[in-house]
Amino acid sequence: MRNFLSARFAAALGIPIVVAFLIYAVLVNTGSSSQSASKVVHFVNYTASVNTVQAESGWSVVQGTSRSTARLALDDARTVFIAEGTPGEIACTDFSAPNACVLIAELLGDAVVWFALTPATSETLLTRLALPPVVDMLNGGDFAVLSNGWVIPLATPTKRSCSTPTVSLREFINKFTSNMNVSLNLSADHIDVVTCTSEGN
Repeated sequence: MRNFLSARFAAALGIPIVVAFLIYAVLVNTGSSSQSASKVVHFVNYTASVNTVQAESGWSVVQGTSRSTARLALDDARTVFIAEGTPGEIACTDFSAPNACVLIAELLGDAVVWFALTPATSETLLTRLALPPVVDMLNGGDFAVLSNGWVIPLATPTKRSCSTPTVSLREFINKFTSNMNVSLNLSADHIDVVTCTSEGN
């Protein structure tokens, strides 16, 4: 079982409003991230593969908020409750197959304040998830800002895989922009590998 309340996540849970403000400021004032400035920022501090979904009839997300309620049993033996009216998005609807969906969430204590259900994308369903490209970093490289507005912790170091050498993750992001694959380590709740898909700019 992963150590959910790691030092990084414990700190993150205490300052979500401050972090969200800082992220907004970075996205608005960074020209290279102008596309991301139009995205709603979500500070992700919990990820897990979903074993089962127990949802009330009609559970869905309409205009960005959940209708009805659901209880998700997760692969780390944790169960989370999603209340009606919780902001979120559902891209995975295969609730009958274990581990077909991955929960991406922003928690405040035990409460889900935002969530996304996304389809599992790897043959190793319980360990990895493919994510959108990284467009920026925050807090000295502790967090990645994704092109869809999600902000997710980065491993230290984050492995850069490419035949074209780069001296840092910042250079990798600037060079390859959207031409990258990003891999989330579900057991550690952070991004630990980025792979280029072209020779870059």
